[in-house]
Amino acid sequence: MDRGAGGGGLCHPRPRPLRDRGGGAPGLHPPPRERGLKSLLALLALWASSLWAGIPVAVSVPPQAYLVDRIGGEAVEVTVMIPPGTSPETYAPSPKERLALEGARLYVKVGHPRFLFEKRHIDPFLKDHPGIHVVDMAEGAELLAEDPHLWVDPQIMAGAAQRIASALAELSPRHRRRFEANLQALLEDIRHLDETLKARLAPFRGRAFLVYHPAWGYFARRYGLRQMAIEQGGKPPGPRALIALIEKAKQEGIKVIFVQPGFDRQAAEAIARDIGARLVEVNPLAYDWLHTLETFGELLSEALGG
Repeated sequence: MDRGAGGGGLCHPRPRPLRDRGGGAPGLHPPPRERGLKSLLALLALWASSLWAGIPVAVSVPPQAYLVDRIGGEAVEVTVMIPPGTSPETYAPSPKERLALEGARLYVKVGHPRFLFEKRHIDPFLKDHPGIHVVDMAEGAELLAEDPHLWVDPQIMAGAAQRIASALAELSPRHRRRFEANLQALLEDIRHLDETLKARLAPFRGRAFLVYHPAWGYFARRYGLRQMAIEQGGKPPGPRALIALIEKAKQEGIKVIFVQPGFDRQAAEAIARDIGARLVEVNPLAYDWLHTLETFGELLSEALGG
């Protein structure tokens, strides 16, 4: 067999040249039909993801997020602007939270004029973004002048839940039935909690309880109790006020002082030592506010009954 320069049995067949498919480098571009199929698949994926993506909702505090989650379920994506463990009086939104706020279609406000976080950071933003739906918890509520903690009153929360469900149904009509069913289940839980607290605290109507931060005013009003607070105007008491508060606490027979995370306990501890009371921590900003209020009611009835 001739194995010379002309090629022979040891030479591999010469590869066939790739055709130029579109004017660029040969072989690098798929045929038009394949490109069209990939584009169609990408559009279908985008459409499918939009179907499953939840309605972006922003809220001020975790208890509001609980309402939105219970009503919206998997149809919502909730961002809490004031995360757990921070103070509404001093917190400012992080860049991540600001980005979520930019994409929100619904904002749930506390709405109290003394809720300074919203006055500083949220109200100016909403004014510049009129397309965002807003649910105001303060709407229709009888406000306490200096107390923005509306979420500790089940009746106020029930009203807010109904307005949240209506707003979500407007944003996503195809989920209206689901939102309504979830709302009714939530309202039943709120009604049960409210009736339980009324029965448990009825024997103590008119009695006082002592807290460090005055976050329980609406709860006290709802169940016929009186809230005494150590902190006044966002500041710990001075020496004279502290002495007067100690005398008042003794007169009221206070044996428990309720404190919450994130606040200095020095004044509360001083009063507790003087009157022989103990400190009990309850977080009014906790996400599961139904559980929080139920627990607070139990602790309060024990403190007042003991």
